[in-house]
Amino acid sequence: MRLIFLAVLSLAAIPAAAQAPASPGGEVAAMAPALDRATGALLDLDVGPIIDAADPYGRGRYLRRQRTLRDIAGRDDPYFEHRLRGQIYGTTAAMARMMDAFAAAEPAMRRSLLEMERSIHFALRDARRPLPPPEVDDDWDLELDEDEPYDD
Repeated sequence: MRLIFLAVLSLAAIPAAAQAPASPGGEVAAMAPALDRATGALLDLDVGPIIDAADPYGRGRYLRRQRTLRDIAGRDDPYFEHRLRGQIYGTTAAMARMMDAFAAAEPAMRRSLLEMERSIHFALRDARRPLPPPEVDDDWDLELDEDEPYDD
C-alpha cells in the first residue's frame, strides 16, 4: 500500500518539478491583489477622531458620514478608486518588468563587477611599485619647424 502511495505521489510531483522557476517579476505581480486589498482596508479607516483632534473648532467642514479616507479622498473625484486600483496594478506590473530585466542582466552585471574588482586589484598592486622617471624634453620650446617661418 505504501509503495502505491509513493508511486502516485512521485507521479504527481513530476509536473511541479518540470515547471520553469517563477520569475522575480512574477512574484511581484502576484502581490498586486494583496496590495489592493490592504489599500482598501486602509481607505476604510475612520479618521474622524484624528480630524476632530487636529481641528476641534472646524465642526462644519467634515460631515459625520464622510470620515473615512475613502470618503474624504473620493469626495471630489468620482473615479478615485478606479484610478487608485489602476495605479496599484500598473505600478506592480512595471516593477515586475523591472525585476525581470534585472534578473536577465544579472550575469552581465556580475561579470562587469568581477572585471572591475580585478582591475582595481591590479591597479593597487601596481601603485605600490615605483614609477620609472618620466622622459623630460628640455628643448621643447626650441623646436621650430624649419620650413615655416616663425610669425608673432
